[in-house]
Amino acid sequence: MISDQIKNKIENLFEEKKYEELIYFAHKFISDQDRPPGLDVLIGSCYFLKKKKTKDDLINSLKFYEEAFLKGKNSIHGLSGITNYIHVSLIGARKSKDFLPYVQKAEKYFNESEKFFNKNPDFLRLAKKLFWFQLDNQKLDYISQKMIDNPNVPVSDKSGAIFFYNYVYNWPQKKYSDQAKINSKNFLKLKVKNLNEINFKENKRINLGFVSGDFTDQHSIFYFVRDTLKFLDKNLFKVFLFSFNRGINSSLGQNQIKTVADEFIDLDKYSNQDCVNLIQSNKINILIDLMGYTFSKRLEIFNSRVAPVQISWLATCNTVGFNTIDYLIADNNLITSDEEHLYPEKILKLPDIWNVHCGNGIERNFTKSPCETNDYFTFGSLNNFHKISDEVVEAWSRILKKCDKSKLILKSSSFETNNEKIFEKFKKHDLESKIEILDIRDFINKNDHLNVYKRIDLGLDTFPYNGVTTTFESLWMGVPVLVLKGFNFNSRCGFSIINNSNFKNLITNNIDEYVDRAIYFYDNREEFIKLKSELFKNILSTPLFNTQRFSKNFAQALLGLIE
Repeated sequence: MISDQIKNKIENLFEEKKYEELIYFAHKFISDQDRPPGLDVLIGSCYFLKKKKTKDDLINSLKFYEEAFLKGKNSIHGLSGITNYIHVSLIGARKSKDFLPYVQKAEKYFNESEKFFNKNPDFLRLAKKLFWFQLDNQKLDYISQKMIDNPNVPVSDKSGAIFFYNYVYNWPQKKYSDQAKINSKNFLKLKVKNLNEINFKENKRINLGFVSGDFTDQHSIFYFVRDTLKFLDKNLFKVFLFSFNRGINSSLGQNQIKTVADEFIDLDKYSNQDCVNLIQSNKINILIDLMGYTFSKRLEIFNSRVAPVQISWLATCNTVGFNTIDYLIADNNLITSDEEHLYPEKILKLPDIWNVHCGNGIERNFTKSPCETNDYFTFGSLNNFHKISDEVVEAWSRILKKCDKSKLILKSSSFETNNEKIFEKFKKHDLESKIEILDIRDFINKNDHLNVYKRIDLGLDTFPYNGVTTTFESLWMGVPVLVLKGFNFNSRCGFSIINNSNFKNLITNNIDEYVDRAIYFYDNREEFIKLKSELFKNILSTPLFNTQRFSKNFAQALLGLIE
């Protein structure tokens, strides 16, 4: 038994954040067998909360969380043990492969504890993070559905669970939209001024507001927004950027984007209600969401009538189901006229394409296709590994088996993945010798990332969740990308991009055609090399990179909403 004096001492040390002293005190005065699971959790937290924690501190943290779970099992301390164990193992695994065995053990403990805690929102949230990292779509489907059905799961987590279904073929568009509409009712309605109380006639220009947490060159949104804003007619529009920079106080990209706006307002420390108040005080005529489900804790700003016109653009290429978002920006390639009823928003179609890329800020130099000097052909994808669905693995495996002298280079755009798991998926097809997986941690510099494209002959797009930024990057670097036309906005992004590139022989309509076309390019090198050369010469003159033309089209579309 632990005396009340020792308990009080431990509580005081923790409250005073004297974590190392608490660890020393607990080891000195309490034996392992007398230490209850609640204290194991506390000691594990002390190791984790150290200001200058080491790898050994993380490992010790995991040790005590594990003991808390094993001792407590179906108790509140067991729950705290397993959730913290998952959390810390994932943090460690993002930094070092040495923590992957702990992630594997976290899976084992999930299976043991799921029967006790499968209705607990924290348990479900951490379990989703675990299987997201492990690229296990079957488990993600199971957990996501539980989160959606559980009334106690926070709306931000429910939104993330719905967003998962962009990555798989489980849901048709109607089901996705219906679920998003149901989910919209879980978001709070904020207190807003009636628009009749705001004197918009005082505005000398159209006040145009953009809301995002990603106004930095560390995020792809920057490359699509910067020049669109730069070339807007500032005699017509006054541009406001409402930023949730999430701890990124300054960057080269953020400084650049500030120069193309009239007002840059950091709202990171504001409550959503305060954000709404500030936005309305600026008499915004058109308010554009650049977050969607990717930042759902702030999305509720759009669940009230904050501005006369509210629009969703870029962040999530699908609906969020709000009846207060009036328009979803798309194009004719993404949503056909007879599909518009599948989306709650009105579809605002831009003339060519729904977005534009400002380029990568380095000098372009033509690079020969690697197959001209190698004795093999290199396929590649630099997409987030979560986009590599089971159907993609199957298709790419068929391609590699048919193309004897070929290899596949993969690099994820996210730290939230276990590279070994993607390797295992191809190993099941006996293709381990043809797969090269690059570690994102070795490519922090943007130029190093872009140089990977020089090693690739033909880019392979993912489906149903297409690449967007990576496809623009690849084309800008002069590397063709093979795409599959899908069934909704999200799965037709690749089709829209390539259709606007004018290289329509890179578009396929079904998986068999996709596989056959990749094999065709492998077999017909001269034709492929000519295609690559023409792409490099002509791609910047297409709508994909014509930022001035896009900005003009964008402005005209917005003016049409006001008039």
